[in-house]
Order: sequence, then structure tokens, then C-alpha cells
Amino acid sequence: MSEQRVVNNKLDGHVKGSVVQAGSMFVSAPSRTVNNVIKEVRSLNLVATLYRMLSSLAALAMVAGAIHGGRPLGEAATVCDALALPSGWAALTAGWIDGRIDLVGVVALVSLGAGLLALPKPRQMGWDLGQTMEWRGPATAVLSFALLVQCGYTWKALPLVVLLSAVGLLVLSGRDYRSHRSDHVAVAVGGIVLAVIFTPLYVLALLLGRDAGVAPYPPAGV
Repeated sequence: MSEQRVVNNKLDGHVKGSVVQAGSMFVSAPSRTVNNVIKEVRSLNLVATLYRMLSSLAALAMVAGAIHGGRPLGEAATVCDALALPSGWAALTAGWIDGRIDLVGVVALVSLGAGLLALPKPRQMGWDLGQTMEWRGPATAVLSFALLVQCGYTWKALPLVVLLSAVGLLVLSGRDYRSHRSDHVAVAVGGIVLAVIFTPLYVLALLLGRDAGVAPYPPAGV
């Protein structure tokens, strides 16, 4: 199994004399990344967890709606009915949104742009994909897009996503970012994917994770 680490001794400022400077090296360890993601998921406080769960459930309902030709709240109501859970809240929420569809659509469009612009960068996380959980940008982008789909503004959201993606790729094509362009894209896409699957990931972390404060067992024979 390959292990990844970042080594960077870049020197900023003016330096006189001969200088030997190494570049940056990014190597990844898949098992460590998974462990770090689960650790970050479990470390979130209650409000942060609820916000990310709301975004994740909205995104999953949006995906289900895209498959079945419905809207997110309609799919949420269907799931609640199948599980014998109250579903009236979905109709009430959908009615509230329909009565303010232009306002909700504009707010969601602005939030989508802000969420995409606030996606974490590799240098902000120490090159650890697990730490994308600490950033609200991916969850905000996912929730905003789900709201736009609920409003019927999907085709108005896609040009914004394409435009910001194109601008981002144009910036990354510059000399300063070219060598790490794939890392930046992987972090942005990975953050959004993790935001979408946050709820099942959180349940998995609760079921399979280790409780905090439990001391590890000493090695045998010690």
C-alpha cells in the first residue's frame, strides 16, 4: 500500500546566494484517508452535524428525484411514507417554497455560487482529504443546488456551475498551480461527494468507529 506525504521547502522572499530548493511531493494512503474522513465526521459538533446531514439528505433526495422524475421533497415524502414516518412536513415545505419560488431561487443561486467559491483548497487542509469535513462550503453548495432543483431552476443553476468551474480551471492552468491542478480538482470534487454521502457515512462511522477516550490494548507479552 502506497503512503502519501507532502514535502515542501519552498522559500518565499528574497534570498541571496546559492539555494537548493526542493519542490512539493504529494503521495496518498487510501486507508489513512478513509480513517481521517471517519475521524473528522465523528468530531463535528451537533449543529455542524445536523447541517451536513440536512444537506446530504437533500442531495440524496435530489438524486432519487432525478432517477424517478420527481423533486427532492416529493421523494422525501415517498421515503417517509414507506418507513411509516410523518410526511406532511414535506408537503408543507414544498408549498412554502412554491409560494416564494423566486425569492428562494435567487437566494439558493447566490448560496450555490458562494459555496462553490468557498470549497477548500489542498493547502488549507494540509493535503488531507478528510479535513474537507471541516468546511461548510461543499455542504452549502449541495444544499443550494437541491433547493434550485426543488424550485425548478436546474437549468439556471447549471450555467453558474459551468462558469465557476471554467474560471477555476483557468486559474489552475496558471504557472503557480499547474503542477497541482489535479490535486485541487480532486479536493473540490471529493469535498462535494463527501457532502452528498455524509449521512450514510456518519451512520457508518457510528456503527463501526471507535469510541473516544478508550485506551488501546497493550501489545501482547508486555
